Amino acid sequence: MKKILFVCTGNTCRSSIAEAILKDMLQKKGSKYEHIHVESAGLCAIDNDVATTQAICVMKEQGIDLSNHKSQRLDVDKIEEADLILTMTQHHKEALLKLTSKAKGKVFTLKEFALENVKHDEILDEINKIYTKINNARKRLMQERIGEIKALKDKQEKLLLQIQSIDNAIIKWEQEIEEELEDDKAKIIKLRSKLSKLDISDPFGLPVDDYRMSADEIRKALEAIIEGGKLDEI
Repeated sequence: MKKILFVCTGNTCRSSIAEAILKDMLQKKGSKYEHIHVESAGLCAIDNDVATTQAICVMKEQGIDLSNHKSQRLDVDKIEEADLILTMTQHHKEALLKLTSKAKGKVFTLKEFALENVKHDEILDEINKIYTKINNARKRLMQERIGEIKALKDKQEKLLLQIQSIDNAIIKWEQEIEEELEDDKAKIIKLRSKLSKLDISDPFGLPVDDYRMSADEIRKALEAIIEGGKLDEI
């Protein structure tokens, strides 16, 4: 038996919807996926809480009964028992990886797992490399100009009449450093924009239409996973 675990925050909206939709999809596939067990849990869930009214309503529209759902809080045992963990957001994924090292290699955001062309970990690695480059550049520039800064500050204390021009010189120096790093910072913004697309939107506390949009995101990702044969690989 292979176990798939969906994870969100409270286990009353997104992960419960994902669990219900995938169970329905697999049931309609007959015996092909009868070896797969599907569950869901929440990082901050209250055990035995019910799904939200909106989630139940949206699932009912799709012919799925979510009224008997009971939430459960995520723990290390559930993480270690699962063969595949699909989170609703990158934040959820990072939280799981901090809980136990045994999550590494089997936890993905739902959209990340569905979209083969998105190399999520590679994006994060590239972001970290750029941050390292920026920090090293700042240290280098500080070392190169530390004498200049000290001289300017000494002059500032001695020549009060020129304080404004000295302040401007310091500000200009700082701006020059930031401008030199502008391209790298722009790369980070561009890369992070790709990460945001991997999150399932959170409908909690919003109108039922937001639940419909979230459920549609989840269904499309799950369809891509099944059609791509990814469940055959776990």
